[in-house]
Amino acid sequence: MLSREQLRRQIQRHLQGLLTLEDLAGWAEEAFRGETFEVAHAEAIEEVLALLRDATDPHRFRWEEPDFETMLERLTDP
Repeated sequence: MLSREQLRRQIQRHLQGLLTLEDLAGWAEEAFRGETFEVAHAEAIEEVLALLRDATDPHRFRWEEPDFETMLERLTDP
């Protein structure tokens, strides 16, 4: 089961330069297809995973770096 904390850790690994955006997007795609999500926060997890996996989609008309700060806020308790 994928938790918000695990997803936050992956984003932080990217921000620390330990994981490329392409690798993060690939991981997000795999997680989106193969994982179950922390039930209480499934909507937030799905939303962030979708943004990450689309970050390097060659079919988009415009590529831009995702707003990681907003994603991390979305995955944090209020």
